[in-house]
Amino acid sequence: MKILIADDELNNRKLMRDYLKQYAHCDMVSDGKAALELFAADLEDGDPYDLVMLDIIMPVMDGQKALARIRATEKKFSEGKEGYKEIPIIMVTGMDSSLQAMQAYFKGGCSDYLTKPVTRQALLEKLQKFNLIPEDSEED
Repeated sequence: MKILIADDELNNRKLMRDYLKQYAHCDMVSDGKAALELFAADLEDGDPYDLVMLDIIMPVMDGQKALARIRATEKKFSEGKEGYKEIPIIMVTGMDSSLQAMQAYFKGGCSDYLTKPVTRQALLEKLQKFNLIPEDSEED
């Protein structure tokens, strides 16, 4: 399994990578533009990510713009490809995470969200939700 983590805080990227290392290879970037470039390149190479995690507030390109451009890239790529399954994108936020506050991200194509500080259990629950790991995976 391959996961793309985009967060401007190195410690947040490392923490999420450490939580995921037994399940996935994680590529880490510090801004939305780099996330979009990596996502597009891997999609074109036929080795797409299984999950993308985007921080909302990042330099160069924020999470909301990256989300929109990733979904547009994915839509263009998947045209005419039967059975293509949309890649889950989880927004990561340290801001107001009420459902009302997150509506714009859901409308923009995000699959779910996590609040900071991200816990291992919460992250594994999201992987289970998207059938990326079995339900009985360790949650300590």
